[in-house]
Amino acid sequence: MNLLRRPLVVLGAVLITAGLVGTIITLADGDEAEPRLTAPSTATSSPATLEGESTLERLEELVEDRPKDAAMLAALGQAYVQEARITGDPTYYPQAEERLQQSLEVKADGNLAALVGQSSLAAARHDFVAALDWAEQAAAVAPEDANTQGVLGDALLELGRYDEAFDAFQRMVDLRPAFAAYARVSYAQELQGDIDGAAATMEAALDSATGPADAAYAQHYLGELEWNRGQPDRAVDLYRKALRSDDTFLPAKAALGRAAFHDGRVGEAVELYEEVIDRFPLPQYVAELADVYVASGQHELAEEQFGLVEVQRRLFEANGVDVDVDTAVFNADHGIDLADSLTSVEAAWADRKSVFVADALAWLLHAAGRDAEALVYADEALRLGTRSALFHYHRSVIQSELGNEAAARADLEEAVAINPNFSILHSDEAVEAVSSG
Repeated sequence: MNLLRRPLVVLGAVLITAGLVGTIITLADGDEAEPRLTAPSTATSSPATLEGESTLERLEELVEDRPKDAAMLAALGQAYVQEARITGDPTYYPQAEERLQQSLEVKADGNLAALVGQSSLAAARHDFVAALDWAEQAAAVAPEDANTQGVLGDALLELGRYDEAFDAFQRMVDLRPAFAAYARVSYAQELQGDIDGAAATMEAALDSATGPADAAYAQHYLGELEWNRGQPDRAVDLYRKALRSDDTFLPAKAALGRAAFHDGRVGEAVELYEEVIDRFPLPQYVAELADVYVASGQHELAEEQFGLVEVQRRLFEANGVDVDVDTAVFNADHGIDLADSLTSVEAAWADRKSVFVADALAWLLHAAGRDAEALVYADEALRLGTRSALFHYHRSVIQSELGNEAAARADLEEAVAINPNFSILHSDEAVEAVSSG
């Protein structure tokens, strides 16, 4: 599973949190190669949002009392999307769809909340073409709404339309320089290889956090930035801070499991991953535990996790979520359903020209023995200058298969220089190869 990618609609921010007066971030545009900082011309704010399970329950009660209230129906639909993200339970998505559709039936014109909710729902289901369509409808209703610009940028980013996505995020942060905008801009900077800028912007997000979930999110992704640039001690400290802010924020616990594995504490790693999967059974974490078992020689236990990944994939698929791209690298690593995975990711590439789809397609083509084709997509995965050790490792292996040993060596050295702990499966081999010359 890719360690760089992060969810774009952050916890606690399906509805934008309170605005913050402060420094805003301007993304690179035109001929400028690096993001820059500028001062804001205006500051805006939004109403405080309700948080937690009680909000969902309260909205359900209100909708029961007022079944023709378009605003309440839209709010409940958005709350179901958020609950699915928080719990990892995709069965909330059909409920979200039902309520959002009902809201639009009650109020077909100018129903911004329902349109934004539909875009968030489509993005959560990885239907980014539909997410963009809904976001564009929302933008037609309210082009100066910050949340609308956020979901518009999310969809454009996942479709690989990066310049347009960065412009949308810039408009979002111009309109309301707050937590959700800062988190998105940080990710955009990370994708462009500006790790220092991404960390500074995520610090701004942390400063603007309005609750423990936001704080934990920001601290966790500050940790991921440190992990992905080869600073595991700093990363672990930030993961622990995230859990102190919100002990229910399970991505940080999974990250501690990964760190424990790389530190040689396999038993602790397994315990942490099992705790996460018991409460937050996303395919990503099941796959990472499977990799821990493979790397530590526990192949029977790994096979059990392979089966669980497939069960989870089917559950998500049954609730309208396409996880084929997300499981593609895992499948390529383990020789699982290669033909079907390749077909699915090739189909995804027709719409989603993102660096992550490019990397997944490259690795699947390599697994299928089509390395000349794979190299084209491995190059495409690095077109933004993303500092991804895994992307470089994949290209190194592909170059080696093609007999391009100097290029393969350069990519391998770059992968290890960026992050020697970039992969549960491949890091040790890569580090040893670089060390042995």
